[in-house]
Amino acid sequence: MKSVYAFGDSILRGVILENDKYVISKNNFSNICKNTLGVSIENKAKFGSTITNGQKSLEKNIQNLKNYDYVIFEFGGNDCDFNWKEISENPGIEHKPNNTIEDFKKIYTNLINKVKQLNVAPVLLSLPPIDSEKYFKKVSSNLNKENILKWMDNDRNFISNWHERYNLETFKLAINNKIPIIDITSRFLESRNYRQFLCEDGIHPNEKGHEIIANAIKEHLQVKNIVLE
Repeated sequence: MKSVYAFGDSILRGVILENDKYVISKNNFSNICKNTLGVSIENKAKFGSTITNGQKSLEKNIQNLKNYDYVIFEFGGNDCDFNWKEISENPGIEHKPNNTIEDFKKIYTNLINKVKQLNVAPVLLSLPPIDSEKYFKKVSSNLNKENILKWMDNDRNFISNWHERYNLETFKLAINNKIPIIDITSRFLESRNYRQFLCEDGIHPNEKGHEIIANAIKEHLQVKNIVLE
């Protein structure tokens, strides 16, 4: 049986927003793949994790990776995020994301190379699209919404556009490093109303969204003729 080591954020961990609380769904895509494909998955993904957190986690567990066939990475959603409280308090100055696109690319490339050096196959996951309206409502809760909008030039779509920039960089990382990427994004966008597959925070896939991700992974394996058993 093939084995997978996974590093990522709350989406890979299987976190959903349920009754205004973040919980780990038993029906997350990692568990679906584990059960339907019969693959062993060591999931080290954590809520709020960025690529820098992933670097620390990989270094901590690097000796264990030698015993696995694949290492899956899923990052970007938290890297592109901002400190919205600071923005709401002072919208007139420059604010940087948790990780700049340059740092994101540099650290991600480093992680990919470290896995390759272990003769283990790295695989990237792209990001699901987000709902700017719902996400704005979530991050601006109890903050100065007018100031945040001012900083975004009154364009809520700034959030999804900025998020997509990191997603596109993930595709380029896969191309430049000649490694597989499983396209989660397109599977959501195939639906006229992909927002129905997201939680009320506008960024975490709900359980139906996790089914979409699981199916995308299965189809990727079929197209590539990869057998995990």
